[in-house]
Amino acid sequence: MSHPWRSEPEIALLVPVATVEQAAAAAAAGAGLVDAGDDAALVPAIRRAVSGVRVCGEHEDADLVRDADLAARTGAALICPRAEAAEAAARRGVAAGRILVQAAPAGIEAVVRAGWPVLADLEGLADLEGGADLGGAAGLARTEAAAAVCAWLGASVLRTRHVAKVRRCADMTESILGRRPPAWAVRGLA
Repeated sequence: MSHPWRSEPEIALLVPVATVEQAAAAAAAGAGLVDAGDDAALVPAIRRAVSGVRVCGEHEDADLVRDADLAARTGAALICPRAEAAEAAARRGVAAGRILVQAAPAGIEAVVRAGWPVLADLEGLADLEGGADLGGAAGLARTEAAAAVCAWLGASVLRTRHVAKVRRCADMTESILGRRPPAWAVRGLA
């Protein structure tokens, strides 16, 4: 099934941004989605200035929103905080193929089994178990490990600021699982 938050069969990356420049940099680094957060004025600004990226935010022009009424009215995809909210949104008229459920790593498998695509927020994981104290290489290594685990469990979208590193981890995991061909394959014969 094709989902509105990705154009290829790979895991999509959602990057939180605060400026048009950050959105352009995220798109240039390979992110397919940018999150303008609650800044409604940023959504149309990104849309005008950056091509080839889908925008998440609370605005009529956004591709992904967190408000079920706005999604039903505009046809935008919807990010729900739980599977129950996704089911309620589907009953209210949001097409099931346009709903994405945000889940913590421990809940990804259950949401996938329920039939919903999953958004895993790697940015929010830093606060778990003292992770906010990890900076630099240790914090990045933790984010990369979490990205690999979330991809393994079936997440469709990963929210991160580390586009290149997380893309590499997601692609590697997809290759190990046989969902995509490896970037480089060597066959050794004795």
